[in-house]
Amino acid sequence: MASTLIQHPLNSRNQKYLGELVKKSIESLASVALGLGIALNLITNPVKAADHLNLEEGLPIEVEDAYPIPYKGRELQTIIRYDRIDGNDILLIEPRIEYGFAPNWQGRIAIPFEFGSEIDDGIGDVGLEVFYNFNTEGLNTPAFALSLGVDLPTGEDSSGVDPTLKFIATKTIGYEKLDRVHLNVAYTFNTDTEAEERDGQFTGVLGYSRRLNSETILLADFVYEQEEHEDEDVFLLETGIRYQVDPRNVLAVGTGVGLNEDAPDFRLTFGWQSSF
Repeated sequence: MASTLIQHPLNSRNQKYLGELVKKSIESLASVALGLGIALNLITNPVKAADHLNLEEGLPIEVEDAYPIPYKGRELQTIIRYDRIDGNDILLIEPRIEYGFAPNWQGRIAIPFEFGSEIDDGIGDVGLEVFYNFNTEGLNTPAFALSLGVDLPTGEDSSGVDPTLKFIATKTIGYEKLDRVHLNVAYTFNTDTEAEERDGQFTGVLGYSRRLNSETILLADFVYEQEEHEDEDVFLLETGIRYQVDPRNVLAVGTGVGLNEDAPDFRLTFGWQSSF
């Protein structure tokens, strides 16, 4: 009796088709998972927008406000500053990175490069700083912050690690144009003094900022700074603008004039601030 040959439903042709179907399904699921992962990462770790209202030291003038960058925010900042002093020139190029490593906290690393007829060309003292905001301002109470920075002796003929303690206060006085006043008081401890050098240097800055429109902030300040050498003090007036180019980038332009012999005759500053 002849045997009956029964064809298995998963013959070679069907197996090949099923294999391709499974492969495509896995690829589709992987693509969906990857897309969900990227979306989740953007939700949980979004790129923080650059804030032109948040005043940064040197961008473009010395005054700083009492607010840090947002928690987990990251900023790359660049300062290009030209000083004319008694016929001599100083050009500063300083890239900086800021990171909001905890709520109300930020850290900063600054690497200055200096060029010109007044100084030795090359890298200056690398700066490290931590910043803490105590509170958001109230109706009658300013916002307060404190920062602690150190300058490492990486520059030419530099020695000692010089810490700087800074107190910062900010108060809004007009809400229609967001008029704000700022007070910065700092003291630098000179840990390795030489002859005719101060043991410490006091700096005071009184500043004002005003919103001109949704993209532009006007700034002005008065700076008093004790120099490292005794009997040398700087009095300086500065003004500038911060312009929000797009949600992630801010352009800063400022100028300053010295009010005494020890101060720069003229100062011009360009800055760029980018969130990433």
